Amino acid sequence: MVSLPAQSVRQVVLVNVLFVLVIVAGLFAFATIPVQVFPDISFNTAIVNTVWPGASADEIERLITTKLEEEIQEVDGIKDLVSYSRAGLSDIEIEWDETLSEVEQEASLNQLRAAVDRVNDLPEEAEEPFILELSVHEVRPSCMIAVADVGGVGEYTIREVSRDLEKRLERIPGVRKAVLRGDRERELRVYVDRDRALQADLTLPEISATIERNNQNIPAGNFLNAQSDEITVRGLGNFATPESLSATVVKKDPGGRHVTLGEVAEVVEGFENRRVSGFYNGKPAIQIGVAQKSGVDIRVLVARVRELVEDYEKGLPPGVETTVTWDSSTYIESRMALLQSNLVIGILGVVAVLWFTVGFRNALLAILAIPFSFLFALYAFPFMGMSLNSLTLIGFIMVSGMLVDHAIIIIENIYRHVEGGAELKAAIVQGTEQVMWPVIATVGTTLAAFLPMLMVSGTSGEFFALLPKAVIITLVGSLVEALIILPAHYLDWGSRRAEAHDVDEAGLRGMSHRARAAVDRSVMRLRELYLRALEPVLHHRGSFFLACCAALLFSCGLSQHVQVDLFKSDFNQFFVTVDAPIDAGIEQTAEALNAIDQTLAGFGAELTDTMSYAGMKMSGEGGPTNGVNYGVFYIQFPDTRENVAHPERIFGAVRAKMDEAAAERSDIESVQTFAPRNGPPVGKPIAIRVNSDDYEQAKRVAAELKAELATIPGVYNIEDNMPIGPRELRVRLDDHRASLHGLSFQDVGLALRATNDGLVPSTFKDPDSDEDIDIRVMVPELQRRSIADLLDVEIRAPAGHTVKLGDVAEIEVERSYQSLYHYDARRAVVVYGEVDGQQATSVSVNGEMAARFDDASQRWPGVSLIFGGEAQETERSMAELLSSLVIALIAIYAILAAQFRSYLQPVVVMSVIGFAYIGVVIGMWVLDYPITMYVFYAMIGLAGIVVNDSLVLIDFVNQGRAQGLSALDAVRESCRIRFRPILLTTVTTISGLLPMALGLGGIHPVYGPFAAGIVFGLAVASGLTLFTVPALYLILENTKARLARGLGRGPGGGVEVPVAAPGR
Repeated sequence: MVSLPAQSVRQVVLVNVLFVLVIVAGLFAFATIPVQVFPDISFNTAIVNTVWPGASADEIERLITTKLEEEIQEVDGIKDLVSYSRAGLSDIEIEWDETLSEVEQEASLNQLRAAVDRVNDLPEEAEEPFILELSVHEVRPSCMIAVADVGGVGEYTIREVSRDLEKRLERIPGVRKAVLRGDRERELRVYVDRDRALQADLTLPEISATIERNNQNIPAGNFLNAQSDEITVRGLGNFATPESLSATVVKKDPGGRHVTLGEVAEVVEGFENRRVSGFYNGKPAIQIGVAQKSGVDIRVLVARVRELVEDYEKGLPPGVETTVTWDSSTYIESRMALLQSNLVIGILGVVAVLWFTVGFRNALLAILAIPFSFLFALYAFPFMGMSLNSLTLIGFIMVSGMLVDHAIIIIENIYRHVEGGAELKAAIVQGTEQVMWPVIATVGTTLAAFLPMLMVSGTSGEFFALLPKAVIITLVGSLVEALIILPAHYLDWGSRRAEAHDVDEAGLRGMSHRARAAVDRSVMRLRELYLRALEPVLHHRGSFFLACCAALLFSCGLSQHVQVDLFKSDFNQFFVTVDAPIDAGIEQTAEALNAIDQTLAGFGAELTDTMSYAGMKMSGEGGPTNGVNYGVFYIQFPDTRENVAHPERIFGAVRAKMDEAAAERSDIESVQTFAPRNGPPVGKPIAIRVNSDDYEQAKRVAAELKAELATIPGVYNIEDNMPIGPRELRVRLDDHRASLHGLSFQDVGLALRATNDGLVPSTFKDPDSDEDIDIRVMVPELQRRSIADLLDVEIRAPAGHTVKLGDVAEIEVERSYQSLYHYDARRAVVVYGEVDGQQATSVSVNGEMAARFDDASQRWPGVSLIFGGEAQETERSMAELLSSLVIALIAIYAILAAQFRSYLQPVVVMSVIGFAYIGVVIGMWVLDYPITMYVFYAMIGLAGIVVNDSLVLIDFVNQGRAQGLSALDAVRESCRIRFRPILLTTVTTISGLLPMALGLGGIHPVYGPFAAGIVFGLAVASGLTLFTVPALYLILENTKARLARGLGRGPGGGVEVPVAAPGR
């Protein structure tokens, strides 16, 4: 078998060339690899969006959503089908089964397009359904720009500026699209005076039809002149100017006089009805969201956007300002700086520990594993479609302290052979080969812990998969460095015999020697203390092991007092949603927002920017929903270390002020404040779906759920997804009276829509902007303010006379729902809520509600409660993570069984995995950190990390047994020999993560708990390794001996004989 260490010392030049190639390739990759906030992932979701302006939620549901759902249900591969029918809008969300391959998902997407195309009986006024594939960049734009009217220049000006800037932004390389929010389409409005139209015996539909007939280009074929030249003939009837539209003849009166449009109507240039109004720091504004393409470096993209905006500002008209209101590149750069500072502090700690324990040269040799492994991984990232983002950075931090472990084990063992008098090359080869298989096994067990994490499915699984991928690639790089690069480097630069203690440079020799001598004395004293403490443990090993198990049970109880916040936010942003009274118009909602904006101004420099919208808010599903009585604020605060560490301070202060404003003002019905989640979109922390064929019963159950949630401390923002909408005027046709005049409901509906919302018969092309502008024929607002005005609407009967609406119909005032929700093509009700993370968590509240309503099917026959949102995703992810842990444990056991050729010794080695949980819980409780999704991943990763020390310890026990030592003597000797390496590897691993766990480089609400889990889990597990593993080993050996005697085999008869690892 080829010996890697032997080949390394023989081919030093080749090894050094390989080393340089990896370093150079890694540095090049680092300079070119895309940096992103989140990885390029698809959410396995498609959205079918259909717009029908002016339609109610009931009409949207009945005439659009239901028809589309009937066809979409036939599509293969659908996991979940939900829809939201809102006023003027139908949204159908299709989540694909995560087991589908890319080819299968594309085939299902084609089926979806075909299904939508088959629906050909949608209302004429509805726009064509639009299918959107949802990705991370659709949900979170790279940056946002506000175009604000700070000088009263008017809507037209900021609209033209916004649209021009939008076009320029979309030409930037890497920009997928730029989306405007808060702008309106221009319209040429024809306000028909009802009295003058009545005098001219004209109705609005007739005027609309006349405009349509006169605003056309008609191709008239070809014409041959006398010279046989062929000439195309076209009839041009387009309106050239608004004045030419006013001059259109709409009727010839009985006296033969032509009646023009201008005589019965006023043509006005304006905008469509306002549905959303935007404000930036209280000033009217339009916002532009910039979405990036996949694989684009967010820093480069935003820099280009900022450069464009800065240049564009120079040519802006007075009174207009452009501001980059959200820049996600600053988010990732600040997080990278935080990680970098913690990493540097950690590496310096590792260098200091190694310097004072194995010498300056050996320390440098070990430290080389860190840059080599990172650059090795960065070089591999592009081939795996990976970028440098928040997930891969966390993976780097997690593995940073482990990278030197293999080098330390090898260097320490080589040095032991050197001190024993072996020739240098022989010491390198023998020292490396002696621990090579244990080192490979330690890497194997760590990889075995992380590989199953890639099996977690769904959005969360795809999102978090980059963390274990980064760890796995980096660990492979560290193994290459330890077994191939390190032996050659030690030959050139490693410490030699007695020189090992003072080979440092002249200026450092004395200090290094004295420091190392002091450290060596301290380690020797510590080892003696440990060996003395070990004796009573070995003699009372059963009691000690039971005490450890009791500590494990205690930690399980303690975990109930540790908060769980899976997707804790670290964004310097939060949202405030506002509900004005149900019947409020958009102007009244805007006034309420203005009052809140003045309250927010009182926070001064604590808040940096506020972008607000009247006419929309963040819904319970997490996306925007429209309604003229809705409002929302996007609030940013300074991204300082203090704010990142404790965002709840500002969040809580703003929330208290908002609650005060809601209590004091009559034009504010409710205010909700919440932070964005840090992770994939998984819904609200509380989302309880009520399924029932009886919709009225589902509503009653939802009311009880809301009442119960209100009694749980820490739960707020309780709402459901069936908000009552504004008043509706419902026209009911008297069929008998209508038939007397030959009228149908279509005639009545057309006249009513023409009066209220208007008719769009044609478009007008603006010669200046080349923009197609809708021509809308309607009645002035002053003539349609009351029910009486609507009852006076004139309808043309087939016989030629006009009939008033009130003669054939009645109008009733009723209310309907603002939004209607479907799950699996059936109506359902969902109750939502937020949790404060202190008194209540998603897991605790959903668990309590499930207990309170465990008899729901008995109390309400036909009703089922589904706990969805974050809780559902958490339950699914936790189940899959648990499966990953089981698979990891089986894989680790298999590796250890192959290593030791034993069935029981892997159990001894793996015993420390459970005890690592004690440290994790203690760390979270002491530092008051929440358990996040990253902490769960850290706990699984710990399963592969903590066995490394016990693996090598048991391997040395086996070597002692193979040399004829008794079990007790072999344990004592291996504990004496391995104490220093175990202490060293543990301290170096902890040194790499301790700064982040304690926040020495800046406290972080996501990274801090993650690092603390590993630090405390590893510290406790490593400490117990030195006591629990020897004790459990002897317990098993004694048990085997008793069983052998009981079976009459005598001492050792039939007893499994451990062997040393191969390769020695």
